[in-house]
Amino acid sequence: MNDLAAHLVRAGVLSRETASRALAAAQDGDLASAALRLGLATEPALARALADLLDCPAVDFTKSVVPVSNLEVVAPGFCRQRRVMPVSVGKAELVLAMADPGDHALADELRFATGRNVLRYAGIPAAMERVLDGLVREKSRGGLAWRGTAAPALPDPAAAWVGVVHPARKPESSLDLPEITSEMVIVGVADDVTDAATPFDAPTPARRERPAAAGIPASAAGAAEAPGTPAHEASTTVRLQGVGAGRLLLVADAAAEARDEVAGLAGRLGATILQAANGRAALDIVRDARPDLVVADAMLPAMAGFEVCRAVKGDPLLRPTRVVLTSAVHRGTVAADAKIAFGADAFLEKPFRQDEVLRVLKLLLLGPTGDPADQAARAAAAAAWKAGARLLQAGRIDDALVRLRDAAAKDDLSAEAHYYLGHALARQGLLFEAASSFARAAELRPDVDASHQVLAMTYEQLGFQKSAREAWARAIETCRDDTRKRAMQSRLMRLLGL
Repeated sequence: MNDLAAHLVRAGVLSRETASRALAAAQDGDLASAALRLGLATEPALARALADLLDCPAVDFTKSVVPVSNLEVVAPGFCRQRRVMPVSVGKAELVLAMADPGDHALADELRFATGRNVLRYAGIPAAMERVLDGLVREKSRGGLAWRGTAAPALPDPAAAWVGVVHPARKPESSLDLPEITSEMVIVGVADDVTDAATPFDAPTPARRERPAAAGIPASAAGAAEAPGTPAHEASTTVRLQGVGAGRLLLVADAAAEARDEVAGLAGRLGATILQAANGRAALDIVRDARPDLVVADAMLPAMAGFEVCRAVKGDPLLRPTRVVLTSAVHRGTVAADAKIAFGADAFLEKPFRQDEVLRVLKLLLLGPTGDPADQAARAAAAAAWKAGARLLQAGRIDDALVRLRDAAAKDDLSAEAHYYLGHALARQGLLFEAASSFARAAELRPDVDASHQVLAMTYEQLGFQKSAREAWARAIETCRDDTRKRAMQSRLMRLLGL
């Protein structure tokens, strides 16, 4: 916070004397709140200073409108405890003011709990407290929204408006997303169509044939010989008389007791059971052994369970694998949110109810691999995003947007649908929505650099410098073309001011 004090003095927002007063009154180092409460600086000036110092957009609540309904998505108690404020809540994204916009773990937690991509903004905690008190008052008297003193008049009284303050340093280049070319879409007409290369045609980490007989991968077998190995453990017990004989189940949980409990119940069905103690090991086992069902704790170490689920469901070859997420922390509507956000087939709360666990295991473990209805929806979505890509190539952006929104709605786990939808949204100037679509594509296929690249460009245009740098780093890491990699490295260096 001394950095903020020095920045405020340099910017002329505070004098040395008033900066010292604010530092003395700051609680937990929260200089911005202290300066605001003491009337030493205005909220717009403090928001500008935070945006410049943290290199990310900030929220000026004096120019914002926050709907009361936002508190149904993120509860008031959570907002106060974690020092956040949901400023705008859309179907796919959540604009979140945060005391610490660099807290990725908190953003991931809310993304899991709400099923929405979280766009992180800086916010002054004292201002967020004031808004929260105002929202509670508005709710008690039936109001629809809290309005800042300088907020614009909106036609819809329940609509949100975000008073965004961007960092002073602007990106050097405008939004220059790559054009959709014939090499990136489907060529041909009517029934005679052939697939040209799309950015997502690169082999995924799972593009191998499933083993002829479901067995234990070498990595898991090695762990079974050395109990207590932190990476993963395995059990080979098969009860051939059970109705689940021949099925392969992976249980992933940091707690051995929880793994044993689920494994014991699944053992009654006659399944072969593998175990993993962290998320990275779980994903390795899924790619090696191709289990029929994965039961994973949402907050696994090394790689969260919901990230494992998203990686599985985002890979075309692994997607038929059924995934059950479990949690002792997240409850209530999280089940529906987990299905929407990460493609989970079911959600179980802890402590487990054995009858409920058995019901879910029987339903998913013994059922046919892949739901015909899901397959039909995926086929319809593929036809829609291919048509939308053609329309983008032809410059018919409005028509493309309709087709691509339909594709993403039909199959939320299609990286292609979200990628091309992001292009259509960006070309309509809807950059927040475009960033959400590109981020979704990147989450579903993190091994493809194209989504990270266009996401980085969009973040630059929005002023999310930190997020842009992170996306460029991921694009560089996953890029396999040396020429493009060098170009991206140069752009990242410019963004870093080097």
